[in-house]
Amino acid sequence: MSIRKCQSRHMSDVDVLIVGAGPTGLTLACDLLRRGVACRVVDRASGPAQGSRGFTLKPRTMEVFHDLGVAGRFLEWGEVDNRTRLHLGQPLLFDLRVPADKPTARRPYPNSVGLPQWRTEAILRDRLAELGGAVEFGVEATAFQADDDGVTVFLRHTDPGQTAGPAAEAPTETVRARYLVGADGGRSFVRRRLGLPFRGTTQEEARAILADLPVRGLAEDDAVHLWLGDLGLLVLRPLPHADVWQVVASLHRDAEGNWPEASLATLRAAVVERTGREDIELGEPAWLSVWRYNLRMVDRFRVGRVVLAGDAAHVHSPFGAFGMNTGIQDAYNLGWKLAMVLRGVAEETLLDTYEAERLPVARAVLAESDRQFSSATPPAPLRPLLRFVVKPYFARQRRRHREDRPQYRDSSLSMHLGGGRARLRAGDVAPGGVGRVPGRRRPVSLLDLFRGAHFTVLAFGSRAVEAARRALRGHEDLFHLHGVTSTVEGAVAGVETVADTSGGIRRAYGAREGSVVLVRPDGHIGLIAHEDQESALREYLRRLRLRPADTSCQSKPRPSR
Repeated sequence: MSIRKCQSRHMSDVDVLIVGAGPTGLTLACDLLRRGVACRVVDRASGPAQGSRGFTLKPRTMEVFHDLGVAGRFLEWGEVDNRTRLHLGQPLLFDLRVPADKPTARRPYPNSVGLPQWRTEAILRDRLAELGGAVEFGVEATAFQADDDGVTVFLRHTDPGQTAGPAAEAPTETVRARYLVGADGGRSFVRRRLGLPFRGTTQEEARAILADLPVRGLAEDDAVHLWLGDLGLLVLRPLPHADVWQVVASLHRDAEGNWPEASLATLRAAVVERTGREDIELGEPAWLSVWRYNLRMVDRFRVGRVVLAGDAAHVHSPFGAFGMNTGIQDAYNLGWKLAMVLRGVAEETLLDTYEAERLPVARAVLAESDRQFSSATPPAPLRPLLRFVVKPYFARQRRRHREDRPQYRDSSLSMHLGGGRARLRAGDVAPGGVGRVPGRRRPVSLLDLFRGAHFTVLAFGSRAVEAARRALRGHEDLFHLHGVTSTVEGAVAGVETVADTSGGIRRAYGAREGSVVLVRPDGHIGLIAHEDQESALREYLRRLRLRPADTSCQSKPRPSR
C-alpha cells in the first residue's frame, strides 16, 4: 500500500533526510547520491517552485555543476552576455554591455550565467532523477528528535487535491535518519525547531513586488532595464528561453501609512509612474510575490546530527546574487564530508570543518550584500551624478561577480609548506589547466581529473610521486595520484601521468620539481607542499580524521533510493 494512502505510521531508515527541495537541497542530494549515500528529499510544497527568484549563477557555482555533470545544461538554457540600460525617470543615463569573457584552460567557466531559479531547480531535479532520486513534494516535517546515533523525524504527507479537515487527516510517517539537513529556506522549520537565534536585521520599509509576466512595448528586449528615481526602483529583466520577464518594483506606503496591494494593478501603476511611459504593457503574472529586506544568519551551522545549509542558515539582500550561490556552495562543502563519515572512512569530527569553513563565508557575504544594497539606493541629491559614477560601478560589479571564489585558508584542512608569499595558497579554489596524457589523443582538463568523489594528488616529478605513494599507501581508492611532468616522454611508471607541456599547470600552482598539491573533492586545495612532502601528506591524512586503512569501512556504496 502506498505511503500516501496508508494512515498508519511507518518506520524507515535513510542515511540523510534533506528538508527542502530548492537549489541547496537538490545540490546536496545529487552530490550524496553519486557518492553512494542513500538520501531522501522532502518539501512541503505541493510541487516545484514557480518564479525566477535567484537569477545569477556565478563561475564557482558553474564549476560545482561541472563536477555534478550538468554545467553544459546551464550554459544551454542560460545567458552569459549582459546588457543594462539605466534610466533616471524618462531619460536614459547609459546603455552598458559587459562582453562575456572567453573560456581558458585555467578558467573554463569565466562568466556568470543568468537564468531563472525555477529553471535551475528543474535541471537539478533531472540530474537527481538520473542518479536514482526524486523529490517528494507535499511532505512536511512536523517534528524531530535527535540523539547520538541519528534523528527521528516525523513527516506528514499531504494530498494537494484533498480538502483539509477532521475527515481527511493527512497520512504520517516516522523516518529514522543518520543525519537531518535543513535546507528549507529563510523560514526554516528545522532551524526554528533547533531554537537557534537568527540574528540580523529586517528593514520594514524595504519591500518590493517580484513577478514573472509578459512585457510588451520595449524595443530593446535583450537588455535589463533599470529605473531609479524619487518614486522608487523598477527593474524589467527578460528571461532567457522564456516568454516572460522578471519585474521588480519597490513598494512605498501611501499617505495613510498603508502598503499597496501586491497585485498586477500595483505593478502597472509603478511602471507608468517610474518610466513616464504608458506604452509598456504588462500581461498576467505567471508568478507574483512580495520581497522584504532581511539580513540574518545563525551562529551555528550544525547541532549534533542536525545540519543547516543555504537560506536556512543565512539570508541576504538580492543585490550581488549571493543567496542561491552561497547555498549551493554550502551543499558542495557538506556533501563529501557527510559521505566520508557515513561510509566509515572518516571520524564524525570531520563535520566540524563544515561550519568552520562556511560560517565565515556567510558572514562576509552578508556584509557585501548589505553594502551593495545600500549603494544601489543612493540618496536623491546624488542621483544627478549617476551617469558618471554608476556606469563604471556596474561594470566593476559585473566583473567582480566573475571572481566569486570563496577561500578556506584558515581551515584546519588547509596546509601550505614552503613557497613563501605565493599568490595561490592552500584553501583556495584549485585552478584549472590542460595537459597531455600518454595514450590519449585529446588533452585532459584538470577539472575532469578532479570530478568525482575522490581527492586528487598532483605530484610534480618522480621524487614527489614516490613520496606520495608512501604516504597514501592503503588509501589508494580515496586518493587519485597523478604525476605531472614536462614532457609526454617523461611519464612516471605506475601512475597516470599528466604532461604539462606548456608549463601552464606549474605556473598556476606555483609548483616546482618535487612539489605536491592535494585537491579536495570539492575542488579546493587542501595541501601545497614544496618540502617535506611525505610527512606533509601524512599530517593531512590525520587532519582529515581518516580511520586507519586496515579498519576503515571499505564497503561498496549503498544503492541510492
